[in-house]
Amino acid sequence: MVAREQFAWVWLVTMVVTYGVYFVAVALTGDTTFWRQIVMFAATAIAQVVIVAIASAVIALRHKNELSGDERDRAIEHRASAIAYQVLICGMILVGCLMPFNHAGWDIFHAAVFAIVLAEIVRHGLIVAAYRRGLQQPKAQRGWHG
Repeated sequence: MVAREQFAWVWLVTMVVTYGVYFVAVALTGDTTFWRQIVMFAATAIAQVVIVAIASAVIALRHKNELSGDERDRAIEHRASAIAYQVLICGMILVGCLMPFNHAGWDIFHAAVFAIVLAEIVRHGLIVAAYRRGLQQPKAQRGWHG
C-alpha cells in the first residue's frame, strides 16, 4: 500500500470514528449547555488531530521516498477533491441558505460540521477507492475511441 493511500485510510477511519461518536453524543444529549457543546467539539477535534498526527508521522517514517507523489497521485487527489467539493457546496447551501429560516444556533453549527465531515469522508473514500481499483476517467474524457 502506498503512503498516500495509507494517509487516506487514516483520515477516513479517524473521521468516521471520531465524528461518528461526536454526532451520536450530540443526538443523545439533545439541548445542553454552551460549554458542554464546546467541550464535546473540542475533544473530538483534538482526538482527530492527535490520531492523525501520530499515524501520519509513522507513515512518513516508513515511506520516506514515496511522499512527493507523481502524476497519478495528483490526478487521484484532484478528482477526489473535485467531487468532495460538490458535496461540501450542497451542504453549505443547505446550512447557509435554507436552515436559517427554521433552525438556529447549534443546529446550524452541527449541520455545517456534518457537511464538512461528509465532504472529507467522500474525498478520502474516493482516494482509497482510486488506489484500490485504479483511477478511471469518466466516459466524457475518454475520447472518440471509447
